Amino acid sequence: MTRATSTLGKFFSALSRIYRVFRAIILNGLFLLLVILFAASLIGEAPFVIQPGSALLVNPDGVLVEQYTYVDPMQALLADSLDNAGPREVLVAELLDAISEAAVDDRISSLVLVLNNLQPSGFSKLRDVAKALTDFRKSGKPIYAYGDNFTQAQYYLAAHADEVILNTMGSVDLEGFSTNQIYYRDALEKLGINVHIFRVGEYKSAVEPFERMDMSSQAREANSEWLADLWSLYTEDVSRERELSPDFINDFINNMDTHLAVHDGNPAVLALANGLVDNLLSRPDTTRYLRSAIAPAPDSDDFLYVDTHNYLQAQSDPVDTVASDHIGLIIARGTIYDGRQEAGNIGGDTLQELIHRAGQDERIKALVLRIDSGGGSAFASEIIRSELLRFRETGKPLVVSMSSVAASGGYWIATAADEIFASPGTITGSIGIFGLYPTFEKSFQTLGLAADGIGTTDLAGSMTPGMALSPLAENILQLTLEDGYRRFIEIVAESRQLSLDAVNRIARGRVWSGLDAREIGLVDRLGTLEDAIEEAASRAGIDFYQTTLIKRTLSPGEQLIQELANNVMSSQWFSFTSKERGFLSSDKMLSQFSRVLGSDLGKIFEFNDPNNLYLHCQECSAAVLR
Repeated sequence: MTRATSTLGKFFSALSRIYRVFRAIILNGLFLLLVILFAASLIGEAPFVIQPGSALLVNPDGVLVEQYTYVDPMQALLADSLDNAGPREVLVAELLDAISEAAVDDRISSLVLVLNNLQPSGFSKLRDVAKALTDFRKSGKPIYAYGDNFTQAQYYLAAHADEVILNTMGSVDLEGFSTNQIYYRDALEKLGINVHIFRVGEYKSAVEPFERMDMSSQAREANSEWLADLWSLYTEDVSRERELSPDFINDFINNMDTHLAVHDGNPAVLALANGLVDNLLSRPDTTRYLRSAIAPAPDSDDFLYVDTHNYLQAQSDPVDTVASDHIGLIIARGTIYDGRQEAGNIGGDTLQELIHRAGQDERIKALVLRIDSGGGSAFASEIIRSELLRFRETGKPLVVSMSSVAASGGYWIATAADEIFASPGTITGSIGIFGLYPTFEKSFQTLGLAADGIGTTDLAGSMTPGMALSPLAENILQLTLEDGYRRFIEIVAESRQLSLDAVNRIARGRVWSGLDAREIGLVDRLGTLEDAIEEAASRAGIDFYQTTLIKRTLSPGEQLIQELANNVMSSQWFSFTSKERGFLSSDKMLSQFSRVLGSDLGKIFEFNDPNNLYLHCQECSAAVLR
């Protein structure tokens, strides 16, 4: 190796050696710190002891999800230490497990719902939790619900409690369901971005934000029907639980100003007077009330409780017997992309590998695919569907369970199943296809740029940035799109045993609720994930089994750091503190607008289908209940 001889060379050589030394010190120090933290976590604290008479505290802090979004373990560890862990998520399965086990646990006397930190979540997930709460009440144990300000999602769960307590300065913010969209056509024109749109199906409204400045009549017609179905489910459930007349909620909302004026503009008193809540108490008074109703905590002015995390950790024998037969469960959550993706999005290659693993595992006797996706790449959707069909060739049953959304590409992959389950509040269908291809020739002109060149054919270089899309390329994309739609229709017709004409009448990009989807033959049965698992076991001919979640395996290093991050997260104390208010402040409204804008426009650049063909449901975001 040549040594530096000049003064400048020696200086940079010494600087390089210093950098390498400091990097080694920092990395080794960080590794040593992790080892110490891991050792400390192994020593840990004494096992958590559940005191007899405790209430189960259910305080969901974040969005209800089927699967945690992957976060780099190191980032999660550092973020948790700074109390800045990013978007918060609550695993529905853990809530359901804790509530169902507590219902038959003699140590648990009651359940307390604290809903201040529950974020907008899928309606079907809320209904699953509500069902668990209803089953809990059948045990004879009471449920108390508290909120500073109830959003519609929060109030839906609170309504399933025996007693609903609202802060004296709070409100119940009911407004009904809606689907709203920001439209960008004029803005894109001003920016000089020319979005070439290709679609089949007059109800395929995913592209409307890029070609219109308002909602089309077809989209209004379709959206009004499934929104009405979901709102009917909401009002029926709440009215039944609160013993209200069926028309009360609509009248309460539509004449809110009149009702509010009767009570001098006080929303808390309004809610109490109309039977939406049972008591108005401040936070300290709520704690005192629960101390008297449940039991006082020793050496504390709090009530006696155990939170869901500690409760599940404290279970002494979570599995009595290990079954030799397994029902595989794969969660397919998020937008579908080509290639590999981490949890929180669906990668065609990633999901294909998981399905293939289930097919090769002799312990797996059947597979349940839980879908929570509005679709995405057409190519990746077909990669997944093909692998599901190959799985069925093994002779093992395949059952699909739809969560809040299983539309467009999400429905494409569902067609491979032996049987499809949906929730009444599921959003599905959206059988249509579109293509988006932005070009920037106008932007180039504005900036004083130009793109030019030469090719050996009329198609060569036609998709160069800064150049207009050639008529030949447009025709190719449109013809490919129409072929994709024909394939979609044929796949649905074959899998659902319907005629092509029958499928075409219910397709055309139209969105359906789970209730309507069953009536028109897009799904087989209405039921929960547990119902789907039981059906898979029945089809496999087994009575004794265990459910095995099939997911990407973390490396040992990732597992270590993830465990440390989880320990930091779980050590936080759960309180009544609300991290979000019932009404949006101006800065939060601006932040929300920024997220929507970034999400909508980001799709143009993030979608990575090799053929620029997409099976995606834009309006399905309305399945999230706020």
